[in-house]
Amino acid sequence: MGVTLKDVAEKAGVSIGTASMALNNSDKVNIETYKKVISVARKLHYVPNARARALVKQSTNIIGLVVPQIINPFFAELAQAVKDSARKKGYNLILCSTDGKADEEARYIEFFKSGMVDGAIFASQESLTNQNKIILEELIANYIPVVNINSQEFGSDLVPVIKIDLEKTSYLATRYLIELGHQRIGFGSHSLKRFEGYKRALSEFDLYNPEFVYFPMQDFDEDIYAIVASLMEVKVRPTAFVCYNDNSAIKMIQLLVEKGIRIPEDISICGTDNILLSRYYNPSLTTINIPKEAMGQKAIEILVRIIAGERVAKSELDITYPIELLKRKSTTTYQG
Repeated sequence: MGVTLKDVAEKAGVSIGTASMALNNSDKVNIETYKKVISVARKLHYVPNARARALVKQSTNIIGLVVPQIINPFFAELAQAVKDSARKKGYNLILCSTDGKADEEARYIEFFKSGMVDGAIFASQESLTNQNKIILEELIANYIPVVNINSQEFGSDLVPVIKIDLEKTSYLATRYLIELGHQRIGFGSHSLKRFEGYKRALSEFDLYNPEFVYFPMQDFDEDIYAIVASLMEVKVRPTAFVCYNDNSAIKMIQLLVEKGIRIPEDISICGTDNILLSRYYNPSLTTINIPKEAMGQKAIEILVRIIAGERVAKSELDITYPIELLKRKSTTTYQG
């Protein structure tokens, strides 16, 4: 059996209540007693019972973060920013991955009702299912505060949403490719918002051609092998391509190069996210910078304030961060 609070109290010659207050840095304990209790606790290697402490304090000092894929570099970098910001505020982080499945997301929502976390950040989907929206609102109304990152259409006064303009990401990338002289520009994504931006940019120049659009059955990143295979079979292929994210863009470049296609001389490639690898890949990837660190920091800042009982200003219920086109070596002027 491990060392208990009673053991610490007896060794320090104080009551259990005094030992508990000292370990919780209460100002009701004088400095000499505080030092003595802390010294004894360290010598005995005392570890507080987190569950018991949470029941007493009605707080766990833990925040839950829900993402669709830990393996996705974008969400890994976002999680790092959230973790670092949470630690500075005195909170630990539980990282939960849904694998992009609505039922897994629902399971975590139910799990958070148990009181294991003080609040949660959901960065799992661009949009929630109607059922998950209902149970998420129940979670917020009756259990814990929540902040959402990336949801485009949550539409609830209960949940602050921190996002970027997804339509603008593909619009900026497509406009840039048009400016480089490309007219046959491909697009691959399951996101309708991103598709709208791509189509809007091309339509402004009367260049939209549905033959160059690829709506994958599951996810562009998963179906990219089939998409690249189809690109190799068509007689007239795109001279440029706007990918769903940096991860899929890098994979597409690799597959095309393996088939003898030169990047960017034969096909220019654009991504979105500006993950760390995008600037070091060969060729370095033209992409849209999404301010992951700033978004993660803001999510923690708002959530911690709500946990402390503060009311969020109306202007903080829907925050849209600016994005930026980063021109690198995976794109070039059309040579045709």
